[in-house]
Amino acid sequence: MRRVMPFLLILLYMQISHAQKIVILHTNDMHSKITGFGPESAYTPLSINDDKTIGGFARLATLIKQNRNPENTLVVDAGDFLMGTVFQALEPQNGFQLRLMKQMGYDAVTIGNHEFDFGPDKLADIINSAVNNGDIPKILETQMQFSPTNPADDKLAYLVNHKTILPYQIFTKNGLKIGIFGLIGYDAIHVAPNAAPVTFKDAVETARYYTNLLRTKEKANIVVCLSHSGIYPDFKKGGFYGEDIELAKKVPDLDVIISGHSHVETPKQIQQGKTIIVQTGSFVHNLGRLELNYNNGKLSVTNFQLIPVDDKIMGDSTINTAIENYKKQVNQAIFQPLGVDYATPIAETAFDLPRGNYRTKEPGTMGNFVADAIKYYTDTYSTGTDFAMVPEGVIREKFIKGEITPADAFRVSPLGKGKNDVLGYSLAQIYITGYEAMKLLELSVISGKPGDDSHLYFSGIKADYKPKGFFLHKIKKVYINGKPINTSKKDKTLYSVTADTYLLSFIGEVKKMSHGLIKIVPKDANGKPITDINNHLLDFNLKQNAIQEGKEWIALFDYLKSFPDTNNNGISDMPDKYKQYKPYLVKIK
Repeated sequence: MRRVMPFLLILLYMQISHAQKIVILHTNDMHSKITGFGPESAYTPLSINDDKTIGGFARLATLIKQNRNPENTLVVDAGDFLMGTVFQALEPQNGFQLRLMKQMGYDAVTIGNHEFDFGPDKLADIINSAVNNGDIPKILETQMQFSPTNPADDKLAYLVNHKTILPYQIFTKNGLKIGIFGLIGYDAIHVAPNAAPVTFKDAVETARYYTNLLRTKEKANIVVCLSHSGIYPDFKKGGFYGEDIELAKKVPDLDVIISGHSHVETPKQIQQGKTIIVQTGSFVHNLGRLELNYNNGKLSVTNFQLIPVDDKIMGDSTINTAIENYKKQVNQAIFQPLGVDYATPIAETAFDLPRGNYRTKEPGTMGNFVADAIKYYTDTYSTGTDFAMVPEGVIREKFIKGEITPADAFRVSPLGKGKNDVLGYSLAQIYITGYEAMKLLELSVISGKPGDDSHLYFSGIKADYKPKGFFLHKIKKVYINGKPINTSKKDKTLYSVTADTYLLSFIGEVKKMSHGLIKIVPKDANGKPITDINNHLLDFNLKQNAIQEGKEWIALFDYLKSFPDTNNNGISDMPDKYKQYKPYLVKIK
């Protein structure tokens, strides 16, 4: 017995020694939230327990440093790391964020739909500027296909051809070969119109190809996909559904999917077959920490947690100094020419203005505010509009009780750029008939539930709505600016609709979206069909010859500054009407 026991102990030791630990620290959908999640004036990254802000790269850097062991740890991001704050403004000139992420410890990132907000050439400029000014994480993307005739994606193609952007990368950690590739999903591609003329290979087929390549050619022990595709909670049945769940089913040899795009938190890992799926939410609210055990060819999770990035974390002073210096550059280039300052309040609110809640299916007052701001801005500085609209998906933040700075206001509507290269999607105007306006409202009833990205908010238009009416016949009467309009199909009176170019570019797809049941033809003031919405931008300075494009974020500035100072402290006050959601559909029996 005495001779047997040491032998058994040796066998047990040999089994334990084969177990190898790997840690993956991960983020997704950070959207350039380099400072904390609002209000901007409350964010104090170099002191703890004195503010309620969430996020910030200085705090995130500290957490990465605390949890990163270079011998066994990878730090990755699943896309949409850019686009969402004013910090994106100077990225094409200096590539600041990618260099900052490398300094924080990131090993690899993939490209999401919002990395294309400025177009493929500007994305190439951002990457080139970053590379020319320092080191960056590995950029992994497998699906991009480039136009042989359109030069608008040539610079991005060059980066792929010269291996600045890679399809995959092998990292060796703790004696294991870990193969990582990047993927962008079907929905993300659909909502990236500015990616053109870039097109994308099929996500599932591409994942199959690279998973097999990494297994067979590269002999990877672990295969990880950075997938900007997404998952969603199933509130009825429990669990999750979505593209990354289907990806795991169709590519069962994948070990790990670091998910992004859908801004969903996974409190614990999802196990789909042998594939592990995790996501952190968005906006640097959490750092994901996935601890894996590799033992004799088998992978298992020993621990997974979402680590909150909050005021309990002392920010990294070096990273914070770099951000503060960059903030000065952005302030000088973007805000000061408009007569405002990055951190000086332009308004205040005594209550929160929330976004829509997809969990409870409740709309938010932030949507009312933004729609009203677009209408106010258009009526005041341009040709005016009958009604304005905005989708939930382009409203990126809420206002929190307290002061509202220009940086806070910009983060509400930060996406895209116009023909003039000024930040933000430009405001444009189309004309539709009363009948089409009624059908647009019918579509809004069925297409986007409150909280969903496609849910619409309106200003200037209302309707009587019969919930128990027949399908696509629930809207009974339409009012524009308080007056009923003729919604007969025969009536050809036109009404102006103002929205950003991103939303209006999808209006022509209404027939496809409604499976042929609804058709809305965007027209100009003369009733001629519109083929390119970018030729119908609104002019916000009619005294100048060239068109002065209008932006939603500038509309928010002007609308905020128009409010009275009710408490006489020198700052405009949010009106009480935004305490509660203002519906555009009035229910009738």
